[in-house]
Amino acid sequence: MLSVLDIKENRPFLIWLGISLFCILFAVIYEMFSFGVYSMPMILMFLYPLLLGALPCLIFHRSTGRFWNDGILLLTGGSLLAGVLEIYGTSSSLADMIWWLGIVFLILELITSVLKTKR
Repeated sequence: MLSVLDIKENRPFLIWLGISLFCILFAVIYEMFSFGVYSMPMILMFLYPLLLGALPCLIFHRSTGRFWNDGILLLTGGSLLAGVLEIYGTSSSLADMIWWLGIVFLILELITSVLKTKR
């Protein structure tokens, strides 16, 4: 049984894990009603919060920065948008722009963390 202190320390990990599970559940339910049409971006959108959010929190035992969190959410949202549009049968360059913006946010967080460690 986890104590209150353990839950507070593991809160970012549990939040990212919850977001990953929500993405899995959302993709399963959405694709149940899509008449047999599947989308790989939607099926795999749970990997962004799991691998970029929960895994670093589990390994480093600390929360990540704001740019990193926003980058993960942008990548997940871009994957969701690309999946919805693919299932609908159309495409848009907006999903690609959201993915690139997510990558830019991840790079910004890496740059700011390197600059903080140099000080």
